[in-house]
Amino acid sequence: MQIKSILLVVAVLAVGAQAQEPGTRVASTEQQAVTNDDRGHAFIIEREAAPLSGLNSSGRSVISEPQQYSIFLGRGWATPALRARETELANLLMNVRDHATLNALNESGVKNTFGPTSSREQLDDLNGSISDLQIQDILSVMVKEGSLSASTGNTIYVVFLDPDMHSTLGTILAGKHYAAYHNFFNAAGLKLHYVVVPFEADRKTASQIALRALVAAALNPRGETR
Repeated sequence: MQIKSILLVVAVLAVGAQAQEPGTRVASTEQQAVTNDDRGHAFIIEREAAPLSGLNSSGRSVISEPQQYSIFLGRGWATPALRARETELANLLMNVRDHATLNALNESGVKNTFGPTSSREQLDDLNGSISDLQIQDILSVMVKEGSLSASTGNTIYVVFLDPDMHSTLGTILAGKHYAAYHNFFNAAGLKLHYVVVPFEADRKTASQIALRALVAAALNPRGETR
């Protein structure tokens, strides 16, 4: 009888732990740092991330008026179906409507959701895997040749990949390990903050992932791991 009672208690505790696990995951608002291609840090956005109402800047400096500059990378964006998405994706903060999210943004330090935005298509013939260093090289070349406007302190470049490109970040893979990520590097004497958003088939999910990644970049522009 004693053995049966002990086994019953263990089973109940195991069920309770499993029931709490999803809630613990959703409640987390910390950005997860991972090792990128040059052995530095990038910050990933998981597909099942916490809601924007749970934002936390953890006392960090914040880009309070982020200016989104969208780059639609790859020939796939020339198709009518994908091009129809561009206006929505290029104005992520402006499309936030619910008061809970707006209040969360304001409380975290993001004060202006109607700042200027810019976008361009970069219809390079790219396919297969694309690494973080390749993304940096593309941005560097665009800045140096003048096809991309110079970064200000508030600029966050958001790189949307077409369906034929598969993002990698160090040893991890988009889709399996992350839904998007943000990072920064120096080019032409400027600090470039950027977000990489791998292609997401569902239009609504694509906007949600991109918005979270943009906000995460604004809340941690120095790449602090704590």
